[in-house]
Amino acid sequence: MFFSLYFDELNIRLHDASADQLGELCQVFVGVRDKGRKVILVGNGGSAAIASHVAVDLTKAARVRAINFNEADLITCFANDYGYEHWVEKALGAYADPGDLAILISSSGEIAKHP
Repeated sequence: MFFSLYFDELNIRLHDASADQLGELCQVFVGVRDKGRKVILVGNGGSAAIASHVAVDLTKAARVRAINFNEADLITCFANDYGYEHWVEKALGAYADPGDLAILISSSGEIAKHP
């Protein structure tokens, strides 16, 4: 039952993006690369693994400089100093340069709720 529901949902999500949208995304990545900028990927939990994998694929296959924020020391340092709800904001402030692209991944589909 689980796998049937999982694959049904995956199939729906795969059809959410059109070929034109994917082409536009590719052009965004090319623009970042051509301007000498980088892509910063962020995820939490399983999404951190996705962010890590995408960063490597972008760098290796598309020649787009890409990094990810999933190192425990980076996350815990910024979360300890600024609060967990602000660690991404503060890390981007420290590492992002003008023209960089930040991608925040939520593979669960849940968006963090802040008070």
